[in-house]
Amino acid sequence: MDKFGNAQNLISISPSLPKRRGKRPVTIRGPLHVQCGDQGDDRRLHHLIDKVTAWPNVEAGPLPVGSGDLVSLQVGEDVATGDPSVFITGREFGRVLFGAPTIYLTLPLSCAHRAVVRGWAEPHFSSSFGLVPPGVMVVYTPRDEHEAAVCQSLFWVSYNFSLSETSKNFAEWEPLYGVGCRRNIREPIAMAL
Repeated sequence: MDKFGNAQNLISISPSLPKRRGKRPVTIRGPLHVQCGDQGDDRRLHHLIDKVTAWPNVEAGPLPVGSGDLVSLQVGEDVATGDPSVFITGREFGRVLFGAPTIYLTLPLSCAHRAVVRGWAEPHFSSSFGLVPPGVMVVYTPRDEHEAAVCQSLFWVSYNFSLSETSKNFAEWEPLYGVGCRRNIREPIAMAL
């Protein structure tokens, strides 16, 4: 049970997730599904990853077959949920490719749907073949500070989705609720878009 008295508490994307401005970026869809343009400033993405890697129990590093241009974001083994469908692989909830700036996150399906409809993400190509879980999304990289805040909220959802129920803690993140997150998954999601 968490400090809010709710064992089922999970941050998820609310109907207030803003619509992303402009057209969707062009992506190359394939086993290596990457964003091809409209990435914004690389420093903004690096700053975002620095924030995420400072969260409790986040482990970051290259994949065993990766390079310095790829960061794998994992939760610690002692706090990870036992459900393998919430991870890209192993305990990896997120992955960032810097060579062709691209963000990969695993989101709860209702959140993934909302992020797609609002223009923030698209399903990873490999999920249609069962090679990665269906909640793995290509999240478009931020072009400005507002988009960086929305991306940070999506990272937070993915991070909390990957934690065991006893490891979730929301007290530090009250400001994110105004950026498109809500605290209780039992709240009804209005489907009006």
